[in-house]
Amino acid sequence: MGTFLKGSPYVYMGYWSEAVLHVLLPRACAHCREDMPFQAVEALCAACAAALPSPPDPACARCGASLGVRRGFCAACAARLFACRLTRAAVSYRGPAASLVHAFKFRGLRCAARAAGRVMAADFARRAELQGFDALVPVPLHPRRERERGYNQALLLARELGAATGLPVRELLVRRKAAAPSWRLGRAARREELSGAFAPKSGDGARGQRLLLIDDVCASATTLEECALALRRAGAVDVAGYAFARAGRFT
Repeated sequence: MGTFLKGSPYVYMGYWSEAVLHVLLPRACAHCREDMPFQAVEALCAACAAALPSPPDPACARCGASLGVRRGFCAACAARLFACRLTRAAVSYRGPAASLVHAFKFRGLRCAARAAGRVMAADFARRAELQGFDALVPVPLHPRRERERGYNQALLLARELGAATGLPVRELLVRRKAAAPSWRLGRAARREELSGAFAPKSGDGARGQRLLLIDDVCASATTLEECALALRRAGAVDVAGYAFARAGRFT
């Protein structure tokens, strides 16, 4: 078949087909449900995007959990050493941010993940503590969950952040066992449920590297910690975590 040239009838047919579809089934903002403009590429309208909530402040210097008063660490982080040196998030998991996560986790909207990745990229540029890493490592999904969803949302976030920062995206981990949804579990139960859930892929991809884990939502930070343990055992010299959203404090 010949190449479709700009201005050819095929281009116009595609445009008008998309226009008719927009009239019949207009895209809506993932949060407020208002109709989006024709050919809009964002998942949130301008008003909801501007209303994305900031992460907690004051927050724990390591895990980013909300603190009632300004001090160094929350009680959980002050009590022990961690493989994941620090975790940060671009926004708080509420309002438009929660709607954006639901859109790419439960409604199959990859454009919502790309939009969240762009929010992370803008926030990343302002965070000195997240500079100097060698690569981005998406938190893997269990193979069954990835087949059901059709993609790994953490990988979509990492690719968008990588495109903005120039950092390579390396899939260095596999998930060996599934786990119950984190909202059903407290911190201790979550830690037990995820123990040994992640393993490094074969090879020396992590050895000597400073790696930044990428995930969609950080709740108890247990997933990031377990991933960091696997990467440290594979030879990584430094591991931190960066999520799109920080959920409320876990006990």
